Amino acid sequence: MYGTYLRLDITVHDGWRAVVRAASRKLTRQSLRDPYRRTARKAFYRQMLAYHRQAQEIVATWRL
Repeated sequence: MYGTYLRLDITVHDGWRAVVRAASRKLTRQSLRDPYRRTARKAFYRQMLAYHRQAQEIVATWRL
């Protein structure tokens, strides 16, 4: 999943909304519309946000 985060084409300085928008563009239309895949979508978004948070922490730690 980390590879997917790297392919979102966002910067570390982007906000959480940009992450969710970019992640939703990676999903197919069918998976976006299917109510049975809602929990999987939420888990995907949460994972992308967690990776983004980790990247922001690294930048803050090393002052990049």
